[in-house]
Amino acid sequence: MHESPAISVIIPLYNLRDFVGEAIESVLAQTLEPTAMEILVIDDGSTDGGGEIVARYAPLVRCLRQANRGLSAARNAGIRESRAPFLTFLDADDRILPEKLALQLEAFRAQPELGAVYCGWHCIDATGARLPQRGRSVHAGNLFPDLVLGNLMHPHTVVVRRPLVEVAGGFDETLTSVEDWDLWLRLARAGVRWHCIDRPLAEYRIRPGAMHQNPRRMLDNRLRVLAKIFDGGGDLPPPVASRRGRAFQNAHLTAACDFLRAGERAEAVRALRAAALARPDVLGEPSSLRRMCRLVLPEGYQRDAAVVANWRPLTRILRSTLADLFADSDLDPGLRRLRRRAALAYWRTVLRLARKGLAADLWGDRAERLPISRD
Repeated sequence: MHESPAISVIIPLYNLRDFVGEAIESVLAQTLEPTAMEILVIDDGSTDGGGEIVARYAPLVRCLRQANRGLSAARNAGIRESRAPFLTFLDADDRILPEKLALQLEAFRAQPELGAVYCGWHCIDATGARLPQRGRSVHAGNLFPDLVLGNLMHPHTVVVRRPLVEVAGGFDETLTSVEDWDLWLRLARAGVRWHCIDRPLAEYRIRPGAMHQNPRRMLDNRLRVLAKIFDGGGDLPPPVASRRGRAFQNAHLTAACDFLRAGERAEAVRALRAAALARPDVLGEPSSLRRMCRLVLPEGYQRDAAVVANWRPLTRILRSTLADLFADSDLDPGLRRLRRRAALAYWRTVLRLARKGLAADLWGDRAERLPISRD
């Protein structure tokens, strides 16, 4: 192994035997010289034989095994064992495209003031096939005001300078999800400068049973992260402090859509009420209602064309959810007074999507029609 690798690729592994080989192969296929990379797999107590798959790649891949302690602890163990000045974190069911790491390291060379570089991504299904949804963001520089509104990237899209992660304290091992968002926020708060390569250079896998498919856990951890920022003490820059309401609104609104996808309507209504309490204007904004329609779609299909193609069932779901919200006898009186504004915003949303949907039908745009529950 090279004495001084440029980048350490840290792969936490817990019972993902069927995917970890693809993750490793995607790193070995990088256009960087093999000696410029070190690949560390942290086997976090797997019981499905995933470590046996990793062992086939020795000595190109170093595998360290520990008792099961969770994703953050596995990543932190990888940080401690790694040697390179740059770090990236690849979950064992995801993949990266061949030019990714070379392009990101080139960005650091071109702009030495950068602390972190991230990129866009494709969504893939359990078989590795591409899904219609792609992720991208063109935010750069000081990301703190943007990041408090929600995570902008997946862990494996980011390459970050190692000393910055160490000073920030690594990943919070008490979080059971969104621990990457928490770290990015701490880095941004410390003044780290970010750069985005506006290309999809990573692949994010949507599969049954993944951590992100637990709406309650995701919401609880998002709220903990936001509480650290807004209630943890210390002065916040005005552009961040002024976004408190919208930040909590976004966390609850996303959860409402997660619960709707999971068929948990009562929980979805409670989350929507919490979003409105955080920022009442959300109920009167067609843009927020359209966002709900997009987030109710199955993961991997959350894009504008799919919203238009499925506008009828989506707006029915939106209507029934709003109706349930305003039917609650315990609803805050201030929110109850927003019923007419919400109705107006709803019908503006319906009309906009209907016009686009009918135009797409007229011109033969065959965007995907998805199996969406209308209950």
